[in-house]
Amino acid sequence: MILISSLLVVTAGCGAIGDATQPPPSATTGPPPGASQAPGPPLATATADPQGTVDPTDPVSVARDCFTKWQSFDARTDSGPSAGVERARDCLTPDFAAELSGSGAGAPASGEPGTGGPAADPQAGPAWDKLRAAGTRSTVTVLAATPVGGADTTASGQVSLLLNVRRETVTGDGPPEVTVSTPAVTMLVGTDGTWRLAGADLANAAGDAPGR
Repeated sequence: MILISSLLVVTAGCGAIGDATQPPPSATTGPPPGASQAPGPPLATATADPQGTVDPTDPVSVARDCFTKWQSFDARTDSGPSAGVERARDCLTPDFAAELSGSGAGAPASGEPGTGGPAADPQAGPAWDKLRAAGTRSTVTVLAATPVGGADTTASGQVSLLLNVRRETVTGDGPPEVTVSTPAVTMLVGTDGTWRLAGADLANAAGDAPGR
């Protein structure tokens, strides 16, 4: 049974007033010194870069859109815990889609959105019923996507990307619960030049943001 830990990444800016002979200090936009952080905007309140029409020939564009479709859910209207996989099926490789459909790696289990699944966990059904009864919905936003290790391997037809992901989960009329995570995804290109999501590691891969 897989559980997602939750952690809000919070940072505080600080400033100082220098004398007229010294330049003003730069604004603090990241976490405190010594704290590790994921690529891209590290804050739960960061603004994501605008995502226009998805470019199927751009692995980053596909990864951002596909991961959002797969991992977001609304238990009030979704047909079940595998709805995210079905939404993302067109941007998943056939092998990965089959894996997710069988093991349910992209569906809620044990009350935890975005992990586990109906085939792998017999508790997924009851857990989904609880989410539906509570009116739980969860929206994923990919704040940034960076090649793992900083190496651009697009020409090879396979790209590993480290994502900076914000998830906002709302239950009933309650306030949103915000978490930040850094999953890694593998993208493969087809013979038609279209990129698809071929695998994902939802474990924490960088920084202090939580994973599963």
